[in-house]
This record gives sequence, C-alpha cells and structure tokens, in this order.
Amino acid sequence: MSALQTSTRSAERRSNTRSLMYVSHLSLRNFRNYQELELPIQPGTTLFYGPNAAGKTTLLEALYYLATTKSPRSSADRELINWDTAGDLGLPPFARLVTQVQRRTLTGKDERLLIELVVQRRQDTAGNPLPTTQKTIRINKTARRALDLVGQLRVVLFTPLDIELLTGPPADRRRWLDIMLSQLDGRYVRALAEYQKGLLQRNALLRSWREGRRPRPDEARRQLRFWDQQLTANGAYLIAARHAATLQIAELGAPIHREIAGVPQTLSISYLATIAGATERAELEQLFAANLERGLREELDRGQTLIGPHRDDVVCRLDDVDIGVYGSRGQQRSLTLALKLAEAELMRLRTHDAPVLLLDDILSELDAARRAHLLQFIDRPDQQTLMTAADLADFDPSFLAQINRVRVDHGRVF
Repeated sequence: MSALQTSTRSAERRSNTRSLMYVSHLSLRNFRNYQELELPIQPGTTLFYGPNAAGKTTLLEALYYLATTKSPRSSADRELINWDTAGDLGLPPFARLVTQVQRRTLTGKDERLLIELVVQRRQDTAGNPLPTTQKTIRINKTARRALDLVGQLRVVLFTPLDIELLTGPPADRRRWLDIMLSQLDGRYVRALAEYQKGLLQRNALLRSWREGRRPRPDEARRQLRFWDQQLTANGAYLIAARHAATLQIAELGAPIHREIAGVPQTLSISYLATIAGATERAELEQLFAANLERGLREELDRGQTLIGPHRDDVVCRLDDVDIGVYGSRGQQRSLTLALKLAEAELMRLRTHDAPVLLLDDILSELDAARRAHLLQFIDRPDQQTLMTAADLADFDPSFLAQINRVRVDHGRVF
C-alpha cells in the first residue's frame, strides 16, 4: 500500500466517513457560453472532454460559484452573463444557475438540496444596463443570503493556475484559507463578513483624517472604539481558525507530498500573523487590541489599518526552503497538488463528507508519475470528482473504462 493510500485510509478511519455527497444535476441559463443546459451528473468520477474553449471549464466554474458565490475566473459578476443575452419582458439580462445535491447521511438517510443562484444586470430608469449586478439566492426554493449558502455544497477546485497559491501575492493565500474555512464553518464566514465590514469603515475614517483635519489621538481612539472592537473580536476568530487549519493541512499534506514528489522532504506550513505571540482566540483578541493602540499614530499617518488578518500570509517550506520563492516549477506544482488534496482531506475529516473535487485540465501539467498518483487518489467510492481534459490521450484505458465520460463542444454536451 502506498503512502498516499495509507494517509487516505488513516483519514477515513479518523473521520469514520460513510456518507456521500454529490451533485446530481446542473442547470444553466445564459451563463457564459451556455444559453440553455440541463445536465444530469452521476456519482463517482466524470470526465468532461473536448476542444479548448468548448465550455468544459465553465461547468466547473458554475458549480464552484454555486458553492461559494464567487467565480474563480472573474471578479466581476456581470462577465458571467452570456454576452448575447437580451432582456426579457422588460427585465435586464440575467444568468441562472441551479444544482441539485444528493446526500446520503451516516445513518443511511437520503437528503436532497436544491440551490439556485440568479445574477442580473442592474439598469437605470431609462432601461440602460449598468456595470453592477444583483444576486438572488434560493435554497430549496426559499430566499436566502449568501452567508447561508456557503457550506451547503462543499467543493475543492484545482486548476493549473493554482500554482500561484505558492508564487502569487499573500492575498491569494488568504483567499484560499478563507474560501476553504468558510465552507467548513458557518461562524467563520460570518466573522469574515463582519471583519471586512468593520475594516472598510475603519479605513474610511483613517483615510478621511489623513486627507482632512486630523483629530487628537484620544479623540481618534474614541471614534474608532466601536470598529476596533468589531475588528478584534472577529479578527481573533479568523486568525485562530487559520492557525489550526494550516497545522492540519501540513499534517495531512506531508504524506501526500512525499508520494507525489517521490522524495522524503519535510513539509511545514507557517501562518505569518501580524499579531504574533498567540494562537488562542481570547489571547489573540487582547493582543490585537493592544497592537491597535500602539500603532494608532502610524495608522493616522498612513490612513489605513496596518495589522490584522487582512495583512497575514502563509509560507510553505520543504526542508526549511520557501518553495514559493526558491522552489523549481516542478516542486511548486507538486506541492500545490499536495495542498489541494490535503484541503479535500481536511473537509472530509471535519464534516464526514468528501467534498466534490473539481479538477480543471490538470493532467496536462503533470508528468506520468504525478498523473498516476492523482488518479489513484480520486478513485474512491465515496467521492465525486468532475474533471476536464482536451482529449483522452493522457488517461490510462483502464481508468477511462470505469468512469463516466461526457463530450463538450461549443456549449453543448453529448
């Protein structure tokens, strides 16, 4: 038995995984290059294959969006609406995404979840489209907030661009942790929203003082007190949760990385917090408040909040070498793959459900050995994996014989 299989079996024993969550249907209207799509999806592994720009990645993007309310490819929701879509009956253009999620619980009970998300262009009083959009979310046909949606369907997305998780700016790594933990912890996603709201208001005050009349420090402290309390309470929760997650990801990712890379390197993941000296929430909250007090004058000079989870980072090392800075392309690719697979294991451990794996054309970036390890990992009876590929040449015939295959071409599936 390989190290990867041993790690997987060990994680399953610790989590006692017996439940199964999978997407059984996806419906799209005016989403990207899909004007109308009704797609039944089977449990297990499904491979969507076809030429480039055919719409394969869009299927994974749609499920990721339904799970997280965020697109991995665009920060502007208006770009998700089909370019050729016209308004209907006086309504502005919109995109509609619907998925049905099936879940068999540990007790053998079958549950169904219907998730619907509509993105619609806003328009002015004359009916002209505006650059902004509005979202409507329904869960089992009941209107809900985005905060209520995240975590209903848990996914892990892996694309060739995810190597930027190691090589990109700290914001990429913070976003990775935030999306992962928001799917696992309803309190985390709410603390994140409250922290971001408080940070926005606090920075607006600091910026106005820098550009206008600067108050005395005691007056500034008085006016900032409410936002400071909001930042410290919610920020401490975020930092503590991120600390714990990075430790678990390192533990789970180490044997996976050894199997993928084929070398016995020691993996360590460090959470670099701007508030150092603690990992427990109560102590972090006190340290956060004290640091805000000490740093007030500099923040008044610069017009922004200089400490907190919005400025933290994560460093991944192999044998004490920062792979994001000094690693080769091959090392970075192997480690990124290990981190994503460890993320899936963490979700499995904490929820007793395997997340839906979304793998976008990743075999083209891997050598034969790494392909074999990845395919070995996803071939599991209690996990749904949705993959894309330009053709079938990268896959072993025995693997293709036991999975579901769907051809995609110009916004149509066959």
